[in-house]
Amino acid sequence: MTDIAHWLLGRKQVARAFVRESEQQKISDSKTLITSIGAATCSNPPFPCREFESREEKKSPMASNMEVECPICGLSFPSSKIEVHAEACIQASFSSTSETSQESSLSKKSSDPETSSAGNKRKFDAVESHPSASKSNPTNFFGSKSPASTSKKIRKDQAAAWSFLGKTGSTSKSNQDQPAPNTAQQSKESDGNTGIPLAEQMRPVSLEDYIGQESILSSNSFLKNLISKDSFINMILWGPPGCGKTSLANIISKRCRGSEKWRYSSLSACTSGVQDVKKIVQEAQSTLQLRKKRTVLFMDEVHRFNKAQQDIFLPHVESGLITLVGATTENPSFTLNSALLSRCRVITLEALSVKNVQKILQRALKKLKIRIETDESENGEETSTDEESEEEDPCAEEEDADKEEGTENSLKISRQALRWLSEMSGGDARCALNTLQTLISSHSQGIIKIAEAKEALQRSHVLYDRKGDEHYNMASALQKSIRGGNDNAALYWTMRMVKGGEDPRFIARRLVRTAAEDIGLGDPQALNLAVSTMHAVQMIGMPESNVILCQCAVYLARAKHNPEVYLAMNRILEHMNTHTGPLPSVPLHLRNASTKLMKDLGYGRGYSADPRFTRDIEYMPDALRNVNFFQNTG
Repeated sequence: MTDIAHWLLGRKQVARAFVRESEQQKISDSKTLITSIGAATCSNPPFPCREFESREEKKSPMASNMEVECPICGLSFPSSKIEVHAEACIQASFSSTSETSQESSLSKKSSDPETSSAGNKRKFDAVESHPSASKSNPTNFFGSKSPASTSKKIRKDQAAAWSFLGKTGSTSKSNQDQPAPNTAQQSKESDGNTGIPLAEQMRPVSLEDYIGQESILSSNSFLKNLISKDSFINMILWGPPGCGKTSLANIISKRCRGSEKWRYSSLSACTSGVQDVKKIVQEAQSTLQLRKKRTVLFMDEVHRFNKAQQDIFLPHVESGLITLVGATTENPSFTLNSALLSRCRVITLEALSVKNVQKILQRALKKLKIRIETDESENGEETSTDEESEEEDPCAEEEDADKEEGTENSLKISRQALRWLSEMSGGDARCALNTLQTLISSHSQGIIKIAEAKEALQRSHVLYDRKGDEHYNMASALQKSIRGGNDNAALYWTMRMVKGGEDPRFIARRLVRTAAEDIGLGDPQALNLAVSTMHAVQMIGMPESNVILCQCAVYLARAKHNPEVYLAMNRILEHMNTHTGPLPSVPLHLRNASTKLMKDLGYGRGYSADPRFTRDIEYMPDALRNVNFFQNTG
């Protein structure tokens, strides 16, 4: 017993260095983690230690049966196991003592120097200079109160280390009590400026709190039923910014924390790479083998991964090891590879309506205890919208309830300012909430009026991507408006593209194509005007060329349309695509006889360039002699 205590003192400095190094590194190998945790538990380890068994087999039977008391925790172990157990016990005790000292120094609630970090240091130094002290009281060698308290802390460390594997046994309570990182409940703990954006504080934690996207989250929708039953599938959430993609993933995260069969992990393609995904996959494999829990991986901005990087998901999604939930603002048809799309369900989310954005803002104001008031001076300016405001105030009853309860706050916001934020945010709840937070931060009292809201939120840009969906959608809308002869719509879509920052040369090229395709022979001057417009745009540039583009678009929409050439061209293409067998060859009399051999073969025989006979010659192949592509034969 005495020899073991002296040996432990000699190993003290080595153990301290080992603990410092282990605190800076995260144990990635689950087997090593399980072995160290099982050894640190001191009793009833979760898994048998094969290393102990192999060492025990090499010892003699008498040495294996000799019971030796551990000077750290006070428990008895065979002499063949005591050395390995003592090292693990030292590591666990140092870790527990370090955490205890840090908590006591931060909270400053304890006045006893024996329980503070300085007290622990002095106590440890005293033991180091007087080895006899450890002999008289081995259980207090590292400043622990008793073997029971040390064992309790070790089990607590074990529960924290096992938390990534999910809820089980002693770790079940730890996982249940762990709060969600992005929940509205955290923000309730502090009404002050926590540094967390208001949009992050107001994220919903359940489907009942989720506002908007009624088309996919209605009472009978398949997606709502799947989430309610914790039956998650591989899906890609596609929608504009601020429409609720990350909030929906946050709800799935909350459901996974309370589930016995799911584990949740999240990454962002903006800050992560393939190696991070591989690490998640390794953890998912360990979790599935040890805890029988599958992993939901939320990959934000998944379109940031190129198509080669996206292949990392394929085998694991195919095998069911991970369930992928991706979020993207780009069209998955263009940004995701087809193999991944075939394994995932694309869920389309729309921009939030003004009514839904106003609901979200009113919920935030209720949480911050800020009342909504109607400014009488502003009523006179906007009397025409009074009826609309009544329809667009879904939380008016909650607001009245707050007034009846007597909730007071020195800061208020006018109803017109709230409506402005809802309308000008462009269906982006994050933009509306962050702007509201800016207004609140810049005002300590009084009423936030519509003038201040207009100054804080101006529609300086429109949702447009020169390489994304909006680029092609608006170009299509412009051409279809001209084809339909709607000059008003043609002008609107032209200016939408100009305001969105589209290359004016691209708009001009589309107008040239439209002039030839849709106007055609109805107004032959339309093509000349479109080509002149393209040249003018190249010479003048923006912003002066915007009126040139608009003038051309309106002219084309009002011009006479005759697309028969374009339609006949398509009929010929369709005929060639559906023709069975080889296409008809050129008749001999239409071929050019450039050599004597060709003339002998009959090339050009029977053809005459005399205008008196040119109209009597057949120019179509024999198989198409009676076919007229200008006539739609159905």
